Amino acid sequence: MNRTRFLAAAAFLLGPVIYLVAEAIAAAAWKSPDYSYADNWISDLGSATAGVFQGRQLDSPLHVVMNTGFIVQGILFGIATVLLSRTLNGRPRTFTAVTGIVTMIGYILVGTFHGSLQAQQNGTLPLHFTGATLAILGGNVLALVLGLHWRKTSPTRLIGLVSIVLGTFGLISVTALFLTFNAGLPSGAIERGSVYTIVIWQLAVAAALLRSRAGAPRVATTSATTNTAPTSN
Repeated sequence: MNRTRFLAAAAFLLGPVIYLVAEAIAAAAWKSPDYSYADNWISDLGSATAGVFQGRQLDSPLHVVMNTGFIVQGILFGIATVLLSRTLNGRPRTFTAVTGIVTMIGYILVGTFHGSLQAQQNGTLPLHFTGATLAILGGNVLALVLGLHWRKTSPTRLIGLVSIVLGTFGLISVTALFLTFNAGLPSGAIERGSVYTIVIWQLAVAAALLRSRAGAPRVATTSATTNTAPTSN
């Protein structure tokens, strides 16, 4: 496995780990009331102010930790996808790089502009929701499109199928979130169905890239015909 694939795998692995650890730490610090993974949205953990927002009571004492997690995850996602794009040719290469950067911008916006009553009052709430849309749609669409590309060849068919399933599930989940908003359903769990798919996809791609380092077929293809032997720079 060459250096580019190794660095992409490292970024794909580190981003989700930092993100999930940040989420767990911020959620554990939330005491009044307890944070609910089923009912509270992930971005509630990043709210810098306490109070009621969209019917949810917000009070996240470690909002800085969560927002740092959003931003670091976004930056590492952008780095990983740009590196991954260098293993591709043609439209998949451009699409991967551009969509990865768009997703990165989304995460940074989410970590910078928070979802809260104060944000609604000072006019920054649209920036938060724009960031969430870019991050969620960007990550899941990228997984789906690359999955369709990878499934065309035998060495990458497995990661292709995994990517298709994750991307499709994530897009269905975010659609369900908007269609059932204020319907009394566990919106936090539904939202996680569209966010955790991206996290799982990053880990799956990292694992596939690291397997190629050990001699397994590489995850990315540079043409319609894929060599089963890993290349090196």
